[in-house]
Amino acid sequence: MTFNPGTNRQRWFLLGVATAAQIGASIIRLGIPALMPFIRQDLGLDRIQVGLTSTVLNTGAAAAGIPAGRAVDRFGERRVIGYGTIACGAAILGAGVTSSFALLLLILIVTGFLSTTSVPAGGKVVVRWFGSHERGTAMGIRLTGVSLGGAIAAAALPPLALATSWRSALCLAGAATIVIGIVSLYAYREPPDTRTVEERRPGVGAWALAARGDMRAVNAYTLLFGAGQWCYLTYLTLYLTEAIDMSVVVAGSLLAVGQLCGTFGRIGWGVMSDRLMHGRRRPALALVGTLAVIMTLGMAMLTPHTPFFVVAVIVALLGLSIQGWNGLAHTIASELAGTRDAGVAVGINNSVGFLGVIALPPLFGAVVDWTDSYRAAWVLLAGLLVLALALLIFVREPRRG
Repeated sequence: MTFNPGTNRQRWFLLGVATAAQIGASIIRLGIPALMPFIRQDLGLDRIQVGLTSTVLNTGAAAAGIPAGRAVDRFGERRVIGYGTIACGAAILGAGVTSSFALLLLILIVTGFLSTTSVPAGGKVVVRWFGSHERGTAMGIRLTGVSLGGAIAAAALPPLALATSWRSALCLAGAATIVIGIVSLYAYREPPDTRTVEERRPGVGAWALAARGDMRAVNAYTLLFGAGQWCYLTYLTLYLTEAIDMSVVVAGSLLAVGQLCGTFGRIGWGVMSDRLMHGRRRPALALVGTLAVIMTLGMAMLTPHTPFFVVAVIVALLGLSIQGWNGLAHTIASELAGTRDAGVAVGINNSVGFLGVIALPPLFGAVVDWTDSYRAAWVLLAGLLVLALALLIFVREPRRG
C-alpha cells in the first residue's frame, strides 16, 4: 500500500517534535543577544567586539545550510534533528567555563552552525509528512519555533543571569536543549516506504540545485527579505525614539507587537496559501512582499506628528509581512527541489537568508549616518524589496493535482 502522509494522524505530533527542537536551538542562538549586557560587562567588551559576536554567530548559522541539508537528505531528518539539537546544547556549555573573548567567539561560531541544523531537517519533516494542501501551514507552524525560542530566551535568561550569572543561564539553556534533543531523537519517526524509494536515485547536488533559475529567484527573495527583516528588528526602536520622538518603553512595546504579528503571519500566510490559493506559494509571496513594500514606504513617511494609531498600524502590518514570509519561502524551495533534495534546498535557502542578515543591516545604518535621516534608508529598503518581488516572475511552481 502506498504511504499517504496527508491521512496519517501522527504528522501533527511529529511536527510538534520538530518545532520543539527548533525552539531549543533558538533559545540558545537568540539567548546570546539577550545576555549580551551581562557578557559585555563581565568580559569588558567594546561595541565593536559586541558586534563581532553577532557576526560570528550568524556566520556560523549561514555556513550550516548546505552540509546540514546534505546530511538530512542522506541520513534522514530524525538523526539531524536529534543529534544536531543535542550537539547545539553541548556546545554552549563551553561558554560556562570560558573567560576568553577569543574562545567565546569560537564557541559562538560552532553554536551558530549547530543551531541551524534543525532548519533543513524541519523542512524535510514538512515536505515528507504533509501534502501540498497543508505544507504552507505546517512550515509556518514549525518556523514559529524561532520566534518562540527568542521570546523564551528574552523572558527567562536575563532574570536567571541576574539571580546567578550569564554563564549559569547559558548552561541551563544548554542542558534544556540537550534534553529536548534526546526526546526528539526518540519521539520522532520517519514516514514508512519513502526512504527506500528516494535512495534509488542520487540527489541533484547542492550547486546544481542552487544554479537553477527558479531556485536562484527564490533564494534572492529570501536574501533581500531576510535582510529587511533584520533591518526592521535592529532599527525599529531606534527609529521610533530618535526620529518619531517616542519613549523607549512605547517603542519597545511596538516592536513586541510587530514580532507577535510576524509570528501569527508565518502561520496565517501559510494557511492562506494552502486554502485560498490551493497550495500555490508564488502569489502568496507576491502578496506578502507587496504589503511589505507599501508599509516600508509608510515607515519612511512617518513624522513626530503622525497619529500614534497610524504608526502602530504600520509597525504591525510591516511585522506581519516582513517577518511572516519565511515559511512560504522554505515551502516553495522544498517543493521546487522535490522530496529527495528538500533538505539541501531549505538549507541553501536558509543560508542565503543569513547572508542578507550579515550584509544589509550595517548598510541601512550607514545610509542613516550619511544622510542624517532614516527616510532614505527605508526608501532604499523598499526598493530592494521591489527587486525581490520582480524576481518571482522566474519561478514556475509545480502543477497541483
